[in-house]
Amino acid sequence: MHDRGVAMNGIAMKLSLLLLQVIPCTVALTSTGRLVTGNFHSSSQLYSSTASSSQASIAPTDSKTDRLQKIIHWRGEKEHGNSIQLRHYEFKSALASIIEGEQSNTDDTPIEPDISFTAALSSTFESANEMSEYQKDSYENAMQYINEENLSFSNNFDLIQETVQRCALVRSLFEIVSEGETFEELARNAIQSKNLNDMMKNGSSANLSWRVRLRQYGDSAKAEKQKQYGKKMRSPMKDEREAINQMKDLFMELAGPVDLKNADISLYIFEGLKDKKKVLARLLTRGANTSSIAPKTRICITNTPLCPLASFTMNNVGRVKNNFKVLDPFCGSCGILLATTMIEPSVQTVGIEIAHNGAVNRDNIMKDFSSRNLTLPAAIIKGDAMDKSVRDKARAAVGNEPFDVIITDPPYNIREKILSCPDSPLINLVKCIASDRKKEQRLLALGGRLVVFVPNMDGDDIAEVMPNEIALKDAGLKFVNMVEQPLNDSLSRWLVEYKCIA
Repeated sequence: MHDRGVAMNGIAMKLSLLLLQVIPCTVALTSTGRLVTGNFHSSSQLYSSTASSSQASIAPTDSKTDRLQKIIHWRGEKEHGNSIQLRHYEFKSALASIIEGEQSNTDDTPIEPDISFTAALSSTFESANEMSEYQKDSYENAMQYINEENLSFSNNFDLIQETVQRCALVRSLFEIVSEGETFEELARNAIQSKNLNDMMKNGSSANLSWRVRLRQYGDSAKAEKQKQYGKKMRSPMKDEREAINQMKDLFMELAGPVDLKNADISLYIFEGLKDKKKVLARLLTRGANTSSIAPKTRICITNTPLCPLASFTMNNVGRVKNNFKVLDPFCGSCGILLATTMIEPSVQTVGIEIAHNGAVNRDNIMKDFSSRNLTLPAAIIKGDAMDKSVRDKARAAVGNEPFDVIITDPPYNIREKILSCPDSPLINLVKCIASDRKKEQRLLALGGRLVVFVPNMDGDDIAEVMPNEIALKDAGLKFVNMVEQPLNDSLSRWLVEYKCIA
């Protein structure tokens, strides 16, 4: 009796700890609706042949991850204008990069992962009547189910987890442990499924700490919180305690200690998902730690530094992989290259910047890399990337070989005004790629990618700042894709991808 009493006291203590957990609150969805831009030629009008548009460490688990459905929670939903198309574009490109890196063959067959997403949230709750269609769409797709049935690789789970870890626009990845109409059924189904057996006695994760959190969405939440879905979201303590109490038969079986702040394993109870069922899910991993290179944390800061989310997204669209040589010909404070080395430490990076050290201090840039234990750039060259001698220096810094990818966010309107250039930075860069290719001194390797942001003001014709088909042919480039990122009511920028095919 004494041993049983000790055991029961331990269980009571464990449940008491769970019932005491406190989670920060979130902010509500607030958006003015769909941002619009001006006169834009469709990609089929710009180019005759176009590709279709895409749409913290966690403890390892030996659960049956290859067959369990996964939920992705996206990041950067409104303030950065990151559309669902941009999120999917980054994710699929990053996944393709990882698959390409693992393939043993060296053929040029393009990798386009057969993976899709469906909305996990529902906007049928009462206060959704006050939301625009754009807001409803943003809400419903803030979390999505991953449909990976056609992704025919033996290590699907590892591929998806690695992809999430390098993506800026992904907040978290979960796997569904069980579903149920009630909390009791949810617990019972979790036990019967054996999907948490690794956390039970003699399981591989039996000694790891864990915690449980409740997340209520849509009509499962209080009226004033129905629009919430952000990072710091929490549900009322009373509801959380009630859910944990009703699922005690499951939680009493988990062997590890409860840790409310720094648990090895985090379990989430979701209410209000699209199918109306209650869901128990395990947090698998999180997206890239973009905040570690936020401008306010850096030593070298320029007037208009690129958002870290954009820097990571561009690198993923560029399919950066192991041992790549990466060039940013308009590097500024090197925000893009910082993200490059975070994604793949083995890369060789080169930046070119025309500004003098008083405006962009190159020593401080190096300190931004070294202070984060990131691979230092092979060179940060002072000069104009349109000057062949400067490009020669860039190639020399990586063994006189072409770059595998060129990723850049050119300073539109600045260079043109200072140097009286009739063409946009992108058009001039493509001309340079063509010139070097003609001289058999390639700047961009065959099969390599050019990824660039192109701004578009309301009323402007974006075709005027993009290279035409003749210029692309001269450079050996093929247009691949372009996705809009609205910045405000009158300004967008388009993420544009080209591939070197000749």
